[in-house]
Parts: sequence; C-alpha cells; structure tokens
Amino acid sequence: MNQPELKTTITKEDVQELGLKCGIEIHQQLEGKKLFCNCPTTIRDDEPDYVVKRYLRASAGESGKIDIAALAEQKKQKYFLYEGYNDTTCLVELDEEPPHRVNENALRASLQMAKFLNANIVDQVRFMRKTVVDGSNTSGFQRTGLIGTNGKFTFTTEEGKELNIGVESVCLEEDAGKIVEEKSDYKKYNLSRLGIPLIEIATAPDMNDPEDIKRVAEHIGMLLRSLDNVKRGLGTIRQDVNISIKEGVRVEIKGAQDLRMIPTIAKNEMLRQYNLLQIFKTLKERKAEVGKELKDLSLLFETSTSKVIRSGLDAENGIVLGLALKGFAGITGLEIQPGRRYGTELSDHAKTMGVKGLFHSDELPNYGITEEEKNAVYQELKLNPETDAYLLIAAPEEIAKRALQVAADRASDYSLRKEVRNARPDGSSTYMRPMPGSSRMYPETDVPPENINEELIVLPQRLDEKIQHLTETFNLPEDIVKKVLKDGIDIEELANTYPNIKINSIIDYYYSMPQLIKKQYGEELNLEEMKLFTPLLLERLNNNDITKDALPELYYKLHKGEQINYENYKPIRIEDIKEEVEQFVKESIEQGLPQGAIIGKLMAKYKGKIDGKEVGKLVTTILRG
Repeated sequence: MNQPELKTTITKEDVQELGLKCGIEIHQQLEGKKLFCNCPTTIRDDEPDYVVKRYLRASAGESGKIDIAALAEQKKQKYFLYEGYNDTTCLVELDEEPPHRVNENALRASLQMAKFLNANIVDQVRFMRKTVVDGSNTSGFQRTGLIGTNGKFTFTTEEGKELNIGVESVCLEEDAGKIVEEKSDYKKYNLSRLGIPLIEIATAPDMNDPEDIKRVAEHIGMLLRSLDNVKRGLGTIRQDVNISIKEGVRVEIKGAQDLRMIPTIAKNEMLRQYNLLQIFKTLKERKAEVGKELKDLSLLFETSTSKVIRSGLDAENGIVLGLALKGFAGITGLEIQPGRRYGTELSDHAKTMGVKGLFHSDELPNYGITEEEKNAVYQELKLNPETDAYLLIAAPEEIAKRALQVAADRASDYSLRKEVRNARPDGSSTYMRPMPGSSRMYPETDVPPENINEELIVLPQRLDEKIQHLTETFNLPEDIVKKVLKDGIDIEELANTYPNIKINSIIDYYYSMPQLIKKQYGEELNLEEMKLFTPLLLERLNNNDITKDALPELYYKLHKGEQINYENYKPIRIEDIKEEVEQFVKESIEQGLPQGAIIGKLMAKYKGKIDGKEVGKLVTTILRG
C-alpha cells in the first residue's frame, strides 16, 4: 500500500517553506499576598490540615453555549480532592467565601508591565470568569482581568537582529491549584498555589524563526524581573507556545519551562503537523475507515500473560476492547515526532479518559502480547493484516469504552485540530484537551471594577538598564551583577550605606564567606542567612567597630544564635601595640620562627581585633630593621 512521505527533522529551509507562525504566552507569579484574599503566596507540599472532596460540571457561558474544553473535562467523570492549610489557605480558595478586593500591589505590577510593553491600558479593569472544570479551581472558573491590549515592543538581540513583536493582551489572573495526584476516577490538588497573582502576557504570532521565540521569551522575562514583586525560582514563570504552519492550525503547547528547549518544541510541532497532514492525505487516498463497533475481545486474552492486558482484565469489570482500522496498515506505527508515533497520538486521547494507554497493531507482538494473539484479533475483527490495523484497550468496562471511543473519534477525523498540548522534557508534546473557545468567558459579579489612571503608573528601571548602570558604576563583571540582582542583593544601596567598605569586598562576604566558615567551623551558611546577617556586620565594620578578620567568627555565632559582646571584638590600633609587637618579633626571631609563623601567632594573640594586612606590614618593617 502507498505510504506517506514524512519528515524526520526540520531544516532552516523547512521553516521558511512550511511557514512557521508563533506567539507566546507568559505567566509570571507575583510575590506577597494572593489576588483576592490576604493569604500568603507560599506554595506548600507538606501534610495538609484538611482535605475537601468536590464534583464539578460544565455550565453555559455568557453566549449560552458550553465550552468544548470544559465539556471534554466533564466527560472524564472525575471527582476532585483539595488539600488545605489552616494558616495559609482560607475560605476564598475553597469557594466558600466571596473574593476580597483585588490585591493593589499585583494590580500595580500588571499595569507597569502593560506600560513596559506599550499596551493600550484600559480605563477600568473588570474581571471575567473563565470556565475551567479540570479541577484546578474549586469554583470551576478562573478570574481574569484585562489590563491592556495592542501593545508592541522592539529589541535587538545579542546577534544584532532587530525584532518587532506585537502584544495582543496583558492580563492579571489567579493561578490554579497545584496537581498532587491523578487517578482514573479523581484528581488531587493542593490549594496553596490557588489564587497566587499571575501576570499573563500574550504576544501576536509575529515569530517565524524557532530561535526568535526563545529570544522574545528571554526579553519579556527580563522586563518581568524589572518589577519589584515577581516571584523567583523554578516554576514561578511559565511559557505557553502557540504554533502553526501554513496548512496547519494553531496549537497551544503548555509548560515550556526550559527556554533552551523552546526552539526544539517549535520544530517538533511543525514536524507533527506536517507529518499528520501527509498521513491524513494517505488515509483519504486509501479510503480508510474506522470501525463503528467496539468489539469485546476478552475471551481471546483470557489466558494472556501480558502484564498490561492482565491488569485490565483482572480489574473490577475488566474487559479488552478492540477497534478496527480498515486501510490503516503501517500508519499507526509511523513516527510523527521524535519518539512519538501516530498511534501515540491516539493513545494520548484515550488517556484523557483514565486509561494508561492503548495498543495498536503496528507495535505488536510486544508488551507480552504474542504473534498468535495478534493474529487472532485480526481474525475476530475480520481484518486483512496486509491492509488493515486495529486498536486495543484493556481496562474496566466503562472506562475502556469511553477511552476507545475518543480514540476512534480522533482516528476518524482526517484533519488537524486546534488543541492544547503539554510540553515534554525532550521537546515533543502530548495531547491534553481541545482548544477552549470564547464561550467559556462570562462576567465576574463578585469583584468590583477598578478605575485606572494611567498617568499615575510609575515604571521601575528596566533590568537590562540597571545591569548596565551597575556594571559601569562599580566596574564589576556583568555576570556578577546579574547574580547579585537575581539573588535580591541591592549593591547600589549597600555601596551608599557603607561607603567605607569596597563593594567588591561586600559581594565577597555574601558569596565567599560561607565557604570560609565551612572550612573553619564545619558549617555553611545559606544565602538567606547571609542576607540577614551581613547588613548587621557591615554597619559595625563600616564604623570601624569590628575588623574584617573577626567576620567568620561573628557570622558563625549569629548562625548558632549565640549572644555576642561586640566589645570583645573592638579593633586595636596598630600604633598602640607597636612596641609590644616589636618585642614579640624579636623573641620569635631568637626562637628561629619564620615570618609567616610570627604573623600567625600575632593574629591568634589579637584574635579578630587587628587587621591582618597592617600586622603583616608592621612585621615586615621590623624584620627589615
């Protein structure tokens, strides 16, 4: 039978020929309080104080229609468990209390970001409800407020390429609950993340080069880090990539955490769409058909030794179901993305109904299924192995039927679909749900609108400008400046507050002192401790109340929580002990001690009270006579 000609890689020429179009959505968590209550934005994973069970169902939006994505979630027939805490979650997260007024700091940050992106800022922020019934929101919807539209920004990349990018919208919304566990009949979420403020930025599909997507994400990330209340660390910023090709459709790929993988994700989605189009063309030419009947094949496998088959059959009401794919021979085994086949796509759809996956005949015999069992299915379904194929699912009956039916629906549709997919670490993606539509939006009646005066929006200094300023002002390497800014250390304020200490020395205390303390005392201070203790000691060092040689011991005592009598560390002027040092040096020479040992003994004698460099200079002068 004729086979489609598929691509295995995407070249630069392919990018141009296939017509890549891409936009990106970036979601940045904000620090402080949650968007509609006073709970902290602390994300927890410890044992919860309580667990609540809920059911959710899809309802019609303002248009009177039920959103396709919400309906797909409802068909899974799952219930939801929510973990909460007495001290960091409240009734707002549980949807047992109306939302409070919007967080002013979060609103300010979103307005600043909209202005950074030259968006047209709305006169009044009104929040909408966006239907979400996958359980991630206890209410069945997510609150989203439009902040600005029709923005644009221009920047020059490190390679000297100028990019002009449109911004479709800037929104302020609440984050979803954190998934903890998922089973065939339920999902469990942790409420600590639910309600954390998110700034959402959606660009126009102005990127036509996979590398440009990464560059744009990096630039927007830099602008976000210019704000004073963004969260830092893994998972606090999320990128969703919207990708299409000339003859394809828009697909949203969620969870692109590693910016370095974004170009690979884009190329793999181009591959997937192109290869699926070739497969669909071939299936139409073959006049391929998907069977109408889900056939019970349990008797064929009653003595099967396949672990997957046995786990399905041995479950309560377990069954093995088969579906005929006439004219599909060799198709389900074709690779459409690296490591992912057309059969994998069908399996992804089945998994949304609670099964672990499905078998397709092109991968058999395998997974404990024998050649005899494979051929027996062909005979039972009245199929020709030369021209046809089939799908198998082993699971509890109701789940198996739902799962195989959605796989059948996808297999019978020879067209690309607008859908939401999940990014995998290797740059491929898996199907999640249909692309939601406008019918999922309707007005929020519990949150009052916020009037906006754009003239009152004050922009902070951009991070890239701050880096350049600090690099030039303090003659510091750019990588050092980026590091201290990332760690939340304000070197300009430190330099102004402690003018008698060189800024290089201050930075050294933050980053090198922990290793020195570990060497001397066997314990290492973390960065948060250094940020807490360093200003206390810099104040005394700047006023000459202590010496820098006393710092390791003082840091260690603070770390251990010991009481410190700073009078014991008051510096001694070298002039006051000059005669005493001269006598000590003379006696040490008579004992045959080298210069290094003499200095070492003096430092131990006047422990932390004299400057090591001054002692060294004085000893050198005395030895030279």
